[in-house]
Amino acid sequence: MPFHALVLYPNEEDTKFDMDYYLKTHMPLVMENFKKHGLKKWEVLEYKPGLDGAKPLYIASATMIWDKPEDMGAALTSEDAKPVFGDIQNFTNKQPVFLAGDLVKTS
Repeated sequence: MPFHALVLYPNEEDTKFDMDYYLKTHMPLVMENFKKHGLKKWEVLEYKPGLDGAKPLYIASATMIWDKPEDMGAALTSEDAKPVFGDIQNFTNKQPVFLAGDLVKTS
């Protein structure tokens, strides 16, 4: 089963997040630098207020799909990660939260 990594961007009072830049520049940069390390695909979610109208804790997230955790580890510790991490300041003023895990089951 594939290995999933989530990158969540906090939605705080002073958060700045440029979704246009993120989609058109940052995520293609991610794919360009990490595909050779085994990144299969990515998906981006933009969070909306809850049913009660509450502001979401996160403004957006990216899910990156890898064959195995070792692929992600190789990508994140390679020289190819430097431009990806260096680009974060170009679309947000917040540090992302990283989560990763194995897909257990799907329908």
